[in-house]
Amino acid sequence: MRYILIMTTALTLSSTALAQTVHNRENISSDEVIVTAERQVQKRQDYPASIDVLSSDRIEKLAPVHLAEALNTISGVHIHRGSGLEHLTSIRSPVLTGGAGAGSFLYLQDGIPLRAAGFANVNGLFEAQTEFSDRVEVFKGPGSVLYGSNALHGLVNVTSRTPDNINRYHILGSEDGYLSMAASHSGEDYGITMAVSHDDGFRADSGYDQQKIGLRKDLDLGDWGLTWQASFHNLNQETAGFIRGEDAYLDDDIRFTNPNPEAYRDSKSIRSHLKLSKEVGGDQSLVIMPYARWTDMEFLRHFVPGQATEKVGHWSVGALNSYYGKNFILGLDAEFTNGFLDEFQDGPSRFSFVQGAHYDYEVEAITVAGYGEYGLTLGENTELSFGARAEYVDYAYNNKIDTVDVGRFRRVDDRSDNFFVITPKIALSHQLSDGLSLYARAVRGARSPQVADLYSLQIQQNPGEIKSETLDSFEAGLKYGGRSVSLEAAAYVMEKDNFFFRNSAGLNITNGKTSHRGLEVTGRWQATDWLEFFGNVSLADHSYNFSDMASSPSNTIVDGAKVDTAPEIIGTGVIKIMPFDGVSTEIEWRHLGEYFLDPGNTQTYPGHDVFVLRGESEFSSAAILFARIDNLFDKAYANRADFAFGAERYFPGRPRTLFVGIRGEF
Repeated sequence: MRYILIMTTALTLSSTALAQTVHNRENISSDEVIVTAERQVQKRQDYPASIDVLSSDRIEKLAPVHLAEALNTISGVHIHRGSGLEHLTSIRSPVLTGGAGAGSFLYLQDGIPLRAAGFANVNGLFEAQTEFSDRVEVFKGPGSVLYGSNALHGLVNVTSRTPDNINRYHILGSEDGYLSMAASHSGEDYGITMAVSHDDGFRADSGYDQQKIGLRKDLDLGDWGLTWQASFHNLNQETAGFIRGEDAYLDDDIRFTNPNPEAYRDSKSIRSHLKLSKEVGGDQSLVIMPYARWTDMEFLRHFVPGQATEKVGHWSVGALNSYYGKNFILGLDAEFTNGFLDEFQDGPSRFSFVQGAHYDYEVEAITVAGYGEYGLTLGENTELSFGARAEYVDYAYNNKIDTVDVGRFRRVDDRSDNFFVITPKIALSHQLSDGLSLYARAVRGARSPQVADLYSLQIQQNPGEIKSETLDSFEAGLKYGGRSVSLEAAAYVMEKDNFFFRNSAGLNITNGKTSHRGLEVTGRWQATDWLEFFGNVSLADHSYNFSDMASSPSNTIVDGAKVDTAPEIIGTGVIKIMPFDGVSTEIEWRHLGEYFLDPGNTQTYPGHDVFVLRGESEFSSAAILFARIDNLFDKAYANRADFAFGAERYFPGRPRTLFVGIRGEF
């Protein structure tokens, strides 16, 4: 019945949108333009791909404790929350873990990757400066030619506000020990932001403290426009581990406990970049973006039997360089990274997870990429664009301990590995009428292996056998935007090769193949001045396209089997009521469908429906009171469910919780 309700809502929005004619469209709003696709402002309606925008106004109204609460309102996106600020991502994909989870999604701040491509963090979103951001854009499917490794299934770009001479503040607290405070000061050409948050955690021993600082300065140097930005992030988290057992998330005596009170995650990072732009001729421009980053993280691997401590970090310098013409883009990117990984198990041996050193190595990486894109106008309303990106990655690995096999861990001699990929794209868009357009897009995405996948080997692996992962995607879509109704629909087909992942026994699979099919519909209807409906639904089929007979019988992957942690249906629906000026309330329905927990398709999670109630009252621009109730009906559900090492494992969802806050600007 709930599937029927979701589909009926989507189809009703679709038919309503297509039945209307658009006249006198309103001025372009912040969620009708994008900057991510080509690192410059353009109309979202005209770009031939599926890109969703969370405007600053929408983010403020959602007041997310975790960015997942905002991103999960976007079709085709689902973020599994772990403990504290940890997460695993799905964008037109299963929820991916390990190197696949880190390497399949690109996280950016103002167009700069938060981490080097081969040194990505599966929990990378907690490093983004989302407080007082101007917008968050999600590009679904392989990225444009401007983006290389990690922009495989999609990318998330958090963009900062430009200086506007406005000061802002935001305070949010909950009944169970959460408190966050953020403030920003802006002049005409500079900005400073600071944010701190503390959470006691709704589970035992699961609190965290986080601090962020952001700086920005804009100025002109002759013919050049210059923007300098820098950021600092620090996280100290006491991590709650999986609860285990059949349907453990339903048991009140278990779901608030923490089987791993010793688990923790400490992370810090510093980033800085310049953006130099110059007009060259009447309709051409040059943009040069040099940057530097440093990150360091230590955490307990509580999710595997040995519970080793991992220390990992890197520093990078690089530059993104683009030349824009009237109908073309040319670019050259380059980056040098020096990183390290140290994994040591203090506790006693458990199975093949042996006590002592597992890995200790350093890696130097050089990445160089060139790209180009050209656009043609075919008739009055049709445009064709095509381009390609060529990317070369070289890793120099330096092992710092003996090269022997210990338990399941294989350490190898010093070596170098390099990878070269070319990723072409072609896209066609056609405007049927004012506000209504169609597009089709064929593109290849690719990523070089993560450093940890290449050099943190298991004994059944041989060095050098891992190849670059590729994803071939075809997408077709419709976009409609009017005064009171908007609609977007997209269908996609994707084939992935050389898929590197870990099965439920924790064993590395280096040459997997998967197929992905999906349909996404997003709609909005402004029924009256005081009543609005909006929501989305995603239907997807993610399946294995190979057989892995080397696994144990419980983990055998059969060609055609469903990929685990890949629900077929995800949907959200919101009813918003604005009875008076400055007063609004909304109720949001979040639906997550059933999915398999293991590659053998023997265990399932039934899915869940969760509701959120929000409201706010604006006394003045300097004082807006707001509140929300998460999990309105106190549903027992799992933020994450999987099956590994012979047991069902869960991160339980937060119980019903009241959040209250105040924000304003002056």
